[in-house]
Amino acid sequence: MRFVVPALAVVLALTPLGADAPAKGAVTISTKFPGGNAHVTKNEGDAVHFAPDLRGDNPWFYWCLEATATAPGRVNFVTPEKVAGTVNGGIGHQGPAVSTDAGKTWRWAGTAAVRDNTFTHDFTKAGETVRFAVTIPYVQSDLTAFLEANAKNAHLKASVLTKSRKGRAVELLRVGTPGPGVKAVLVTGRHHAAETIASYVLEGFVHAATADDPAGEAFRKKYVLYAVPFVDKDGVEEGDQGKNRKPHDHNRDYGPASIYPEVQAIRDLDKEVNFELALDFHCPLLVAEDHQVFHFVGPKDHPAANFANVTELARRIKLGLPKTAPVGPLVWLTPAKSAGPLNSHYFAFKPGVRMAAALETPFAPKGRATDPASSREYGRVILRAWADTPFAAPPPE
Repeated sequence: MRFVVPALAVVLALTPLGADAPAKGAVTISTKFPGGNAHVTKNEGDAVHFAPDLRGDNPWFYWCLEATATAPGRVNFVTPEKVAGTVNGGIGHQGPAVSTDAGKTWRWAGTAAVRDNTFTHDFTKAGETVRFAVTIPYVQSDLTAFLEANAKNAHLKASVLTKSRKGRAVELLRVGTPGPGVKAVLVTGRHHAAETIASYVLEGFVHAATADDPAGEAFRKKYVLYAVPFVDKDGVEEGDQGKNRKPHDHNRDYGPASIYPEVQAIRDLDKEVNFELALDFHCPLLVAEDHQVFHFVGPKDHPAANFANVTELARRIKLGLPKTAPVGPLVWLTPAKSAGPLNSHYFAFKPGVRMAAALETPFAPKGRATDPASSREYGRVILRAWADTPFAAPPPE
């Protein structure tokens, strides 16, 4: 498992703006690593100006870069004041994410060294390398570490769902055993590649389902879980925005014909195992005030008991969350007369389904914990609540 390094253990600390600065330095910038993304517009002296690399898609806010000092000194990293077409800036409410070990561990840097759309960092010597990101990344190496750490867990089975457009293996995880009276559950993540915090929550959910404790055992008696951690596998590894991808993104691919192999494979798997419950893990906007809470979205009236089931699940989740958790989860389901092309709509309008929704996990709300460890724990809390929730069945047709 991966752990976030405590702030006191990080040698390269972000220094508050206005403090006495060392001599000006310079850096070289790279995005040639899994999840890397930045379009550098200017890199001179002690300032690097950059923006999210959209790669031909619609505007969004994800960026992740690596800076290597050519000399010791303070460097200013200048992001866009506002990402065109969105209500987002380039820095979240807990500052940038920072890693000093090539992405093995991450922490939120905080806002002491942030002013408006600029953050600073003091490099102590030439050759020192630091990664910065708008969010704490979760890429293939993180999923691989989880699978390796749980390789001896008899309850967890990993296989390949399909291959991505670019030939990457798309993992399918299964927890539990199919059988009479056992309901099939689907959880998915990263329909939008940049929504990284949701992956830590999904991982915690899966991990809790494998546990030899009362909640894990109760879950496996009633359910068999299928998890697709990376629906947009290529986007995750290549550092794409994912959201609003042209001609449409992976979460708008559940219409009459899917163009992405991952989504088609999910639909094919549904025909095989018949999912009765589906939960899609997402993250909302970066800085919008009403997006700083856990919240469920999806159709309110489909299936018939969807609102009641989601509301009861949310109530039980709240009972288990620590006080440091983001507010919620709130239930923001809305009426829908017909199925749209989203994952939650596709399953909500499928006959025999008990519950279908998406859960939005905020990136980094003020004064709340959304680091990897706490986010994994939120996922475990959700699983424990799920194991206890009596999901009402749809009425007979």
